[in-house]
Amino acid sequence: MSERLNRTVVEKAKCLLFDGKLDKRFWAEAVSTAVYLRNRTIACELSNRTPHELCTKKKPDVSHVRIFGSTAMVHVPKEKR
Repeated sequence: MSERLNRTVVEKAKCLLFDGKLDKRFWAEAVSTAVYLRNRTIACELSNRTPHELCTKKKPDVSHVRIFGSTAMVHVPKEKR
């Protein structure tokens, strides 16, 4: 079961990199994102609840999730420019 989970995470990370047209150097971020998304996705074996919901007793908020690999802007304060 754990080997299947590992394979699922690896395949999801590969898909994130491919869809985002990103280099392999973003592998760690892709795997981290894949696990984050998996923990916030409904699972049938958990009575249609998420792993996050089982741990925290509340539904996860996914309003902050964006497309992996999308362009982002960083704000640098005036005193650090």
